Amino acid sequence: MNQFSDRHRILIIDSGGGYGGNATFLRDFLIYLDKDQFQPFVAFYSLHASPDTKAVQQMALPIFFLSRSQPLDNYLQEKLLARRSRWTWLHLAKVALHFILQLFLLDLLRLWRLLRILKTNHIDLIILNNDVHYHRVGALAARLTHLPCVCRKSGGIGEARRLKKILTPWIDLFIAISAATSQDQLQNNPGTKRVATVFEGVDLKRYVPGSHNSELRNELGISVGKKVVACVSRLVEGKGHREVVEAAASVVKSYKDVVFLVVGEGENSISNSLVKTLKARIHALGLSPYFIFTGWRTDIPEILSLADLFVHCPTTWLEGLGIAHLEAMAMGKPTVVSENGGLTEAALDGVTGFVVPPGDVDCLSSAILRLLNEHELAQRMGTNARKRIEELFDVRKSTRQMEMLIHEYFRNNRLRSKNRLTAVQQTQIT
Repeated sequence: MNQFSDRHRILIIDSGGGYGGNATFLRDFLIYLDKDQFQPFVAFYSLHASPDTKAVQQMALPIFFLSRSQPLDNYLQEKLLARRSRWTWLHLAKVALHFILQLFLLDLLRLWRLLRILKTNHIDLIILNNDVHYHRVGALAARLTHLPCVCRKSGGIGEARRLKKILTPWIDLFIAISAATSQDQLQNNPGTKRVATVFEGVDLKRYVPGSHNSELRNELGISVGKKVVACVSRLVEGKGHREVVEAAASVVKSYKDVVFLVVGEGENSISNSLVKTLKARIHALGLSPYFIFTGWRTDIPEILSLADLFVHCPTTWLEGLGIAHLEAMAMGKPTVVSENGGLTEAALDGVTGFVVPPGDVDCLSSAILRLLNEHELAQRMGTNARKRIEELFDVRKSTRQMEMLIHEYFRNNRLRSKNRLTAVQQTQIT
């Protein structure tokens, strides 16, 4: 008889708003998860709509929203007491007030609903999607119910160290998506019980090199003969967009037939102000004809099919691995990335593209120009990029690796339960 004949009931709690690498992982993980062995449930902290969230809903899986007060959640996160005060005492008071309001207006209600979900659906194990400091409620629920808790650490490098000191001991296993995130967990969180590294993966069925969509090119207004430099990322400070704009000023001086395709948008008022700043700088430099802002797109494979190269050079924002970078490599595109977080675990300098120092605009513009001018080099690097993704970053392989780790914790939990039952029985006999 198969030892996994009874399906394990797992609850995956997602921390975000449905956009970015975590949402992509959730969608792909649920597609390739072995449903004969696992029965997945999904919970989101807030009510929201996004393409990946809708894709999850279409899978006919049980989905829960722990709070339907998205406007209140956004207000607390983005506007109320958001600005840092120059006086330390006032800043600390604002942080304390923010925490109290968050706790009593949102977190306690979420915790109550989550505990009901865990009990009603007889959940066996909790998976937290994103670093633990985004999961105060999920980690506390696991602690209160004594359920095994796995945290998929996809980012959060160097963030919220004080909060993590409290939450980290409550997690049985951290699954890091890269060596960079694994190293951060081990070095900065002494309460860590165990870390395993499973690379984030790409659905290779969706990302097929050589595909081309001429209608999309017309839709975006990209003239025939123009080479495309694609930037796919949330538009937030520190992601490298400012540096791309400055590098473009140098690039277009010697290469006119190029357009910079910026895919993504800000998620809040702070990010939207960055978009306005970027567009103002582009206008001031006379680069408006060379830039296209698309906003959020659901057709990333088709967008990347138009690209001749991909650029992602964050500075202060530390990447766990960078899903858009992996997707571009999967499409057979040469890439230019900065030496940042886990980006260099996928990119090989001089093999799959170029790795440049963060914030070095001259190196960035030189790398872009070289790939624009040297077609054979760009093509060879793109081929190498696809091969590397197939070898190390296939979502089907990473899903199987995660399943093995989860099975291990089910076995250990069953063994602990059996030992506790035996101890109780022996005590009663005695």
